[in-house]
Amino acid sequence: MHPPPDPLFPPPPASASLARNAGRPRFALTDDEARSLVMQLGDLRTRHAGNPRQHRPFVHDFLRAVHHATGRVYSAGTYRKLLQAYAPERTPSTTTLETEKNLLEHDLKSRAVAVGIAAATPLPAAEAAPSVPAPAPARETGLELQQIIGLLHHLAARLDQQDRVFAGQDRSVGLQAHNDYLRERLAVTEEDLIKTRAQAARMALEVQAAATQAEERARELAVLYQNVKDQAAALGAMAEELHGSRQFAMQAIDGVRGETRAAKERCAQLEQQLKDKEQQVDMYRQMAFSKGGPAR
Repeated sequence: MHPPPDPLFPPPPASASLARNAGRPRFALTDDEARSLVMQLGDLRTRHAGNPRQHRPFVHDFLRAVHHATGRVYSAGTYRKLLQAYAPERTPSTTTLETEKNLLEHDLKSRAVAVGIAAATPLPAAEAAPSVPAPAPARETGLELQQIIGLLHHLAARLDQQDRVFAGQDRSVGLQAHNDYLRERLAVTEEDLIKTRAQAARMALEVQAAATQAEERARELAVLYQNVKDQAAALGAMAEELHGSRQFAMQAIDGVRGETRAAKERCAQLEQQLKDKEQQVDMYRQMAFSKGGPAR
């Protein structure tokens, strides 16, 4: 359901609205609407440059700028898409968008009521138009300007009154919803913080246990390294001792070989002498047989 037309911010022509509804999504803007919104965004960014983290004042003015450019009120999801397209640095919550949209609808209804009252209220006698046509067009122009100024003052007074009537209840409801949202987010954040701290404590214990185990492994490794050094030194000493023993054995073997060679030579000499003696004995025996003596 769309709000009544605003006399101060008239809606776009019917042809442009039909073309927009026929060829584009509902939240898309025409070129004229986008141009009007971009021209207003420069002033909005300058006005709210001092509070980049407080999105509610910016959203309040942004929704009215969109209404001024399009003449319509959209849903919170559509306003979020428009913010992503034209002011991506602003990321308000859905509660903020819904609250400001409700305030805009109340403002539009208040303006419609004020316009109806102003139309039904007769102007003062001093400001009433004369029954006889004025002789000069300049006087009619001045009277029209006075009527417009009076209507603007009346609208301003009605708007202030309606703001005082609706702002307390509506803004309190919106603030209460926003506070509930913030409390919920705070509870979730605190729960995540508790879980994170518990996980950090477990990780600290695991790191401490790993450090203790690493120290024990380092001490064991140092002991093993010392044992390896001692065994290497013992192996070196054993190698030197084996080398000396080998040299001594080789020398002893060489000596035994020399003695064995000498013994063999002595045995050969004795065998030769034995053979010579046997030959002499045979010769003496033959000599005795030849002389006819008894054989011995």
